[in-house]
Amino acid sequence: MIPENIRRELRYIEVYTAKKIRNMRIGPYTSPLRGQGFDFDEHRMYRPGDDVRRIDWNVTARMGAPYLRHTHAERELNVMIVMDVSRSMELGTSHYSKKEMLTFITGSLLFSALSDQINTGFLAFADRVLISTVPRRTRAAAWATLEQCWSLSSTSGQTALMPAIRHLLHTLKRTSVVFLVSDFMTNENLTASKELSLLAARHDVIAVVPEDSSEMSLPPGRGYLSVRDLESGRRVTLGLGKSARRRFDDQARQRREALTRTFYGVPLDYVYVPTDRNPVEQLLSLFTRRKKS
Repeated sequence: MIPENIRRELRYIEVYTAKKIRNMRIGPYTSPLRGQGFDFDEHRMYRPGDDVRRIDWNVTARMGAPYLRHTHAERELNVMIVMDVSRSMELGTSHYSKKEMLTFITGSLLFSALSDQINTGFLAFADRVLISTVPRRTRAAAWATLEQCWSLSSTSGQTALMPAIRHLLHTLKRTSVVFLVSDFMTNENLTASKELSLLAARHDVIAVVPEDSSEMSLPPGRGYLSVRDLESGRRVTLGLGKSARRRFDDQARQRREALTRTFYGVPLDYVYVPTDRNPVEQLLSLFTRRKKS
């Protein structure tokens, strides 16, 4: 069962979301993913993985290279929330852990979709897909999803996004908005992943990244700090001197920059959500930015 303090926060999010986020995502907003309607948008060159049925053969003949005909996006979309429940999500040195923030983010998205009368499904993964549900649209289903989200835990020490991505490629038959909620603490080479690029080409994929403050900088103090990797169980001792802090900060910054470059390269939208911030406001800023773009 969800602890009472977390449930109380979710009830607040349910009310707050209905007022603040309603119609910000799918209502008046048109997804940047171009749909298969009849309202012409633009042409662009064919890329591996594109649907060959959308090739405009007249333009292809004139240009001497295959071009696709794009149309404006469909407005009726399903939402799929893909949740990372690996052990690294249990980290929590701020007011909330990443697992608690994951629950709040999922609640924000579920309640927002419910307000907009949008069918929402969810998938939970660690090193493999743990559970997957078809999109539904009821308040009871939303709370049942949150209960499942909270109760799930991984018995493996690894995080692997690719099994979840491959599962979505095989099971999502209708164009969907896919929220990929993860800290992306994985050894997989996402930059070279053709599956992730293919998923983003077929669907509107948005990365939501919970961040704990301890992942970005060492805590104040002197001496040494003993830490344990939640996934591998490996223990290390870190110095808290100036040079050690500088190295830690540089590595944290480089990892974040590399992850951001991966998102740009796919391409897909993204938002970082610190565990000591209001997740609804972070998501609202993302929806507002997408609406203006």
